[in-house]
Amino acid sequence: MSARPGALRWGVIVGVCAVLAVVLGVCGSLGLWQWRVGTEQGDVVATAEAVPLADALAPASPAESGVGKTVTVEGSYADDDAALVGGGRVIDGVEAVLVVRPFTVDADATGTGEAATLPVVVGWLPADAVDELGGPGEATSLEGYLRGSEGASASVDDAAPEGAYWASTLSPAVFAQHWESPLYSALLVADEPEEGLNAIPDPEPEHELNFRSIVYALEWWLFGAFFLFVGVRWIRDNGRVQPDADASAQPAPESVKEGSP
Repeated sequence: MSARPGALRWGVIVGVCAVLAVVLGVCGSLGLWQWRVGTEQGDVVATAEAVPLADALAPASPAESGVGKTVTVEGSYADDDAALVGGGRVIDGVEAVLVVRPFTVDADATGTGEAATLPVVVGWLPADAVDELGGPGEATSLEGYLRGSEGASASVDDAAPEGAYWASTLSPAVFAQHWESPLYSALLVADEPEEGLNAIPDPEPEHELNFRSIVYALEWWLFGAFFLFVGVRWIRDNGRVQPDADASAQPAPESVKEGSP
């Protein structure tokens, strides 16, 4: 028994939908893979060569222009107390306290003709070992990268070991209450830790976009959209039983004339 004209051809429709699901799954997954390659696994941005601090940032100026740059600086550590910055930081699974010292940048190295104070993150200690903090080093030249401030917050009144004080955040605004002005608005994370301290972990490497992979991802998704369009159109045009051609070709019976015998 043949299906009546206009009835849905479920067998054909289900088959086409199954093929579409496979095609869309392949195109979607390949597109997603290419997108991740292009945005998350692109080429690592090469670290720029170190430049003099004066070429990257001036004292008491906005830090945005210098953050992330690798710099060298000449000067010496000041005799002021070091800042201990905790706040629940965890490094290598250990509760850590960062040690920040004031580094007096030579007048001829600031670019302003006036000496200035640069906060330097010289390393970290486990929170239960802050009493082992020693004195500042005797370095006259430092290299590292500049990082931004975390913003000022309330002061900490906890007792600190001799030669140090507690600070709640990595903030030059907080350090300015203890160190000579002018201060730089960014901090230097030293490449080499102070003797007796642990090195600050390197920041996550930056990646640049791989535009070729991104284009490939868009192409895969466009292919999927095209196959979806074709599949929907095919179902719309062929998803129902068509009228029998022989039956549709037969002429309609003539009406019986009114009053005929």
